[in-house]
Amino acid sequence: MSEIIKELSVILPTYNESESLSLTIENLCSEIKELDFEIIVVDDNSPDKTWKIAEELSKTNKRIKLIRRLNSKGLSTAIFAGMIKSKGKVIAVMDADMQHDEKILPSIFSSIANDGFDICLGSREVDKGGYGDLSSLRKITSLIARYLAFLSTSTKVKDPMSGYFALSREYFYRTYESINPSGFKILLEFINRGSNPKIKEIGYTFRKRLYGKTKLTATVSLEYLLTLIDLRFGWFIPNRFVKFALVGFIGSLINFLGFAVIDSLEFSLSISIFIGVQLGILWSYSANNFFTFSPFRYSGLSFFKGLVIYEFLSIFGLLIQFSVVNSFLSLWPSLGYSFVTLYFVYFVGVLFAAVCNYYIHTNYTWNKLGFTLVKPFKSL
Repeated sequence: MSEIIKELSVILPTYNESESLSLTIENLCSEIKELDFEIIVVDDNSPDKTWKIAEELSKTNKRIKLIRRLNSKGLSTAIFAGMIKSKGKVIAVMDADMQHDEKILPSIFSSIANDGFDICLGSREVDKGGYGDLSSLRKITSLIARYLAFLSTSTKVKDPMSGYFALSREYFYRTYESINPSGFKILLEFINRGSNPKIKEIGYTFRKRLYGKTKLTATVSLEYLLTLIDLRFGWFIPNRFVKFALVGFIGSLINFLGFAVIDSLEFSLSISIFIGVQLGILWSYSANNFFTFSPFRYSGLSFFKGLVIYEFLSIFGLLIQFSVVNSFLSLWPSLGYSFVTLYFVYFVGVLFAAVCNYYIHTNYTWNKLGFTLVKPFKSL
């Protein structure tokens, strides 16, 4: 771990926040100027070059540091990476989109540094807190998310969905080895993985986003649900792996059904397998691109580039599938005389191909964008 030489470290995870980053840092520095602090911008190689702005700011302000991640993606892993590199006795996390009120940060710091709390968070659910001009839909979404957190983790924190929080370095040392930073809300991890942390909530009004787009998507919502499952049942596996496996399972069914339909039309075995595989490939690529790896996906014309890569690399899975099916039928020809046994053999071939495709695509196709589906600690 890093040597502690600062009072406060502020982690700003960013992705496409070029319009708001400079103003966020300016306002932040103004509020905590009395402290010995550092600001760590952790950027996931933003296409809008947010990292470039942070790099320029660091040249004139030595308190600002940049971690530009080329081989990892995700909000929670970005926060965790910043925490590991931080040098503050208190480690704070806030968004760079100006929705979090920097004016309460000194109070958050004091609650931990002077009052002995392990965790202190900016809360919209306590006195002086509120959701401001947040849309009704977002308020309802937040309400449901809070209810699910209460139901699955029994937390007593009133705003467990807060992305604005701080913790003591001592508490971080006690809990970091238990944290799974692959979900969406890492605060829940620190609250629930630790041993009875002393927690305080300070009210603030959530501000309306002035620039950029919200990162709250259907995929993020699913990641949140998977995080709750992990916290409730100890399911310590990367959420992205779960999504990849789900897409692959559905793709296998589509592959199998496509084969069954074409085979029933009395086409040759090779053509039936080829069409089934193509249907599975088209589904799996599209679903993985827009679902598993969202929001860091191939888009625009690059979507077709990714499809070509996916198709090419899937040849290996296709060869394995052909080999498995033909091997079974060569050794036991009678398996091809019944639809039930033939489909069973085909499905076994699909499963073997799916394992092959998983390793190929996670280590190359989307790894070109910085994804590696491994235990998060290895890729920070």
